[in-house]
Amino acid sequence: MQIAITLDESQKIDPIDPIGDITITNDTTTITEKSTYLDSWFDALITGLKAVKQGKNIAVEIVEEPAPIVFEPWEKGMRISYRDKYISISQISEFTTALKIAANDFLNKLDSQPEFDSNDLLQVIRDFVNDEYVTLVAL
Repeated sequence: MQIAITLDESQKIDPIDPIGDITITNDTTTITEKSTYLDSWFDALITGLKAVKQGKNIAVEIVEEPAPIVFEPWEKGMRISYRDKYISISQISEFTTALKIAANDFLNKLDSQPEFDSNDLLQVIRDFVNDEYVTLVAL
């Protein structure tokens, strides 16, 4: 299970509207969205993860995208569907770790920008990374 991002660095990175590519993959399936708002994707992934941890199905709309991301509990893990693809993840903790690593990488890239400015979604992502870090350290 891996979540990878690539920020569009062809122009100055805009922390208010950070654009780039996101790839979510397991051993057999890959979901990729190019030239998208990464902060919105992270917010949607965090929202979906929280719902699945509570045993709920949820379809999360991304304002800038035409299709929702659907999250559902599955066995001991979860499934994520987007457009015509779905990924099965055997353990929720596996997805949580991959999301935390990718979100932390994303924030580090934005934080390193001169004249860094934040937006509300970045705080949601930062809170998730910090909360999950505390959870992982406590284990």
